[in-house]
Amino acid sequence: MSIVEMICHAANQSLDGAQSLPFSAYTDPTLLLAEQADIFAKEWVFVCMEGEIPNPGNYFAMNLAGEPIIVMRGDDGDLLALSNICRHRGTVLLDEGFGSIDKYIICSYHAWSYEKSGALRAVPFTKQIPVVSSEHHLLEFKLSSWNGLVFVNLDAKSEPFTQRIQGIDQYLEFFQPETFDHVSAGEPESWQANWKLVIENAIESYHLFKVHETTLEKYSPTRNAYYIAGCSEWTLTGGKSERSKGFLERLFGRSYGEGYDHYILISIPPSFVGILSYGSLGWLSAHPIDTHSTQIRTGVIGLDDNALDSESHEFAAAFLREDQNICERVQKGMQSKLARGGKLVDMERVVVDFHRFVGSRLGGTPPSTFFQDEAGSQWWETNN
Repeated sequence: MSIVEMICHAANQSLDGAQSLPFSAYTDPTLLLAEQADIFAKEWVFVCMEGEIPNPGNYFAMNLAGEPIIVMRGDDGDLLALSNICRHRGTVLLDEGFGSIDKYIICSYHAWSYEKSGALRAVPFTKQIPVVSSEHHLLEFKLSSWNGLVFVNLDAKSEPFTQRIQGIDQYLEFFQPETFDHVSAGEPESWQANWKLVIENAIESYHLFKVHETTLEKYSPTRNAYYIAGCSEWTLTGGKSERSKGFLERLFGRSYGEGYDHYILISIPPSFVGILSYGSLGWLSAHPIDTHSTQIRTGVIGLDDNALDSESHEFAAAFLREDQNICERVQKGMQSKLARGGKLVDMERVVVDFHRFVGSRLGGTPPSTFFQDEAGSQWWETNN
């Protein structure tokens, strides 16, 4: 069987029969090409927070599935996703990362200039041969903002983002993430692990008691983790803190109401994982660099600056280093030509959902149907 066929075979199993993906799924360079073409170039991918580009002219430039793009705040205050390639001879217009332009995007090669909307503004030294502006607009891609988080899709034929995550918002209403407007984000990092390993690690709580023994496990033990609801398109799991209300208020610097002691872990594949709790939404995004390395960005959007304080940052940094270390350790294990993985357990249902997502995009494995765990959804039903 080909690597795609092996992935689809593994992904097309119920939880009772689910196993790890073949190790070559994390090392095969031909598979990464397929993932870029069939997943990252066709799916809604998280790119940044609205609050990171708040003013007209602010932008974020990145490479998405090999395509240089710009997320730009226009003069009208709206966000646009544009191609970062000049329509003249293909020069990359803006350097990757965050920045701001005053009036126009100006190509560094022949100084063709563009409005913030992507419209061609001016072409120097044209004489007998006119350049029709309407035929040289920067390409525009689909963009959607959700609770202050910006997602982009390169595929013009893709379904709307609201349809892609249909049903998820009702589970999040208690925390009111739409009210969060204070943002902070770290610098991009490179982890030496395949992007799928990073996402699998980020979405499951089975490893907390071992990998995060002195960090996350002290506040939200593995035994208190539960599956809420989801499918291959999105999943929600949760957890409950055993720390007192007073302790958490002192730690995070805010008052807590009812439900303060629960959180929701959000997975929107391929690349977004969020931790929604009382007053903040922390997130991690993962974009493949190559087969063995992944660009990681992390950040938080919160109700107030207390979600962004130094103590919270230090705590997050500590458990992220633990995650990086274990992901890179597992990636070394993926090099084995003889060993193979084994059975996935109950607490890895969310990993099974993710595998079904990957299989459905690469080889037509049927998407997993919606499932709501009766026990895990009790807290949500009580508080909504």
